[in-house]
Amino acid sequence: MKTAFLHAFLMTVDTGSMAEASRRLNITAAAVAQQIKALEGEISVELVTRVGKTVRPTEAGYRVIEG
Repeated sequence: MKTAFLHAFLMTVDTGSMAEASRRLNITAAAVAQQIKALEGEISVELVTRVGKTVRPTEAGYRVIEG
């Protein structure tokens, strides 16, 4: 697991937005989305749910945050 991908996930959850996470990480929003998708693929669970422009962690996402 790449720590940068985990960092992108955590920043997205903290900010509630992939766009804001991308600004803070100085990468594109598409890169943030790709990193989260790669992380989800690696652990075989969905970590975030998208509601409009906001992003919220799933139950599995909360377990990763707490873990």
